[in-house]
Amino acid sequence: MAVDGAAAVALIVGFYGLRSVRPPVVKDVGDAFQVLNRTIERFVPDLPVGFTWGEAVEHLKGYGVEINWPKMESTLAGYEAYRYGGREMPKGSGEEAILLSTQIRRKLIGHRNKAKSPV
Repeated sequence: MAVDGAAAVALIVGFYGLRSVRPPVVKDVGDAFQVLNRTIERFVPDLPVGFTWGEAVEHLKGYGVEINWPKMESTLAGYEAYRYGGREMPKGSGEEAILLSTQIRRKLIGHRNKAKSPV
């Protein structure tokens, strides 16, 4: 009887553990955008191959995630200036990119094969 109870608890904890989405730890803005890129490729199949970051951000606004979009766009502008314009890596951790990635995964986890754009 105690074994059955322990097994049930283990199953419940395991189920909720699989459904939880923990934000990844990153060292800089570049890592944050790599995480976001992997999330988009995996969970947002309706973006065209070769999407730009600007297209992705505009598209993801329709997913109903609540982040500070102006801060996300500012972080993106700094990252693109670094990546394509030869400027210094922006300071910070890219927390809005990580938050966006985490919220997309939370919203779509378990539905990745059915993920459709709400836009």
